[in-house]
Amino acid sequence: MATLYQFLLYSHIAVGFVSLITFWIPVFAKKGSPLHVRTGHWYAKSMYAVGITAVVLSALIFIDPLGAKYPNNDFEPAQAAKVIAEIKDIGVFLFAIAVLTITNVRTGLLSLRAKRNHAELRSYSNLSLNALLLGVGIYLIFRATGGSPLSVLFYIFAGLCCFNAITNFRYIFKHSVSGSDRIITHLSNMIGAGIGAHTAFLLFGASRLISHLLVGYWGLLPWILPGVVGGFIIFVQARRYRPKRVTAT
Repeated sequence: MATLYQFLLYSHIAVGFVSLITFWIPVFAKKGSPLHVRTGHWYAKSMYAVGITAVVLSALIFIDPLGAKYPNNDFEPAQAAKVIAEIKDIGVFLFAIAVLTITNVRTGLLSLRAKRNHAELRSYSNLSLNALLLGVGIYLIFRATGGSPLSVLFYIFAGLCCFNAITNFRYIFKHSVSGSDRIITHLSNMIGAGIGAHTAFLLFGASRLISHLLVGYWGLLPWILPGVVGGFIIFVQARRYRPKRVTAT
């Protein structure tokens, strides 16, 4: 169990690193260009891999939390219970990352593919994924209010999950969809998945490297920076594709 967990964890980190790199290329590349399309495909594939490995890791954690993380443990019963609770919090977070990633990427890709048939977005699989994303967001809120050590992280990702799911449902059931709507939905979902990946990386992957530099209020930077930067990118990109308002003269 521990060997499988470590293999999947390193695989998750590796594909996560690829997704962080490939995220930025299509963001700045000319939209619709070969470079944008090619790197966008790599970004989508790497994010799917991030989501799938996260699902399996979370499953292993819930099946055997101590066996996955501490196979040779000799914890006392009280200590073991505390450690198991902490490990399961990580499992919940991994599952939330997985659902957020897979749902956003799938909806983002479908928004462009379903040019002639918007009803394709109302497929059972896509509706189920977005319903699951909303459910995960609501669950994270309850988990955070329960006094989890990861409560702040849970609140942040609860907001991301709920906001993305509700926004996607509004688009999915929209009666009339324009070309700009499709592009903005595509951008929002693909960048939204990137926000989640960058937040997770800064809080877990890079925390040991930069924690000593971020003292006081600067410690909040990894929590809010990806959302601020990602939100700004979405705003700027979406503004380019929104129809211009015609003013009466």
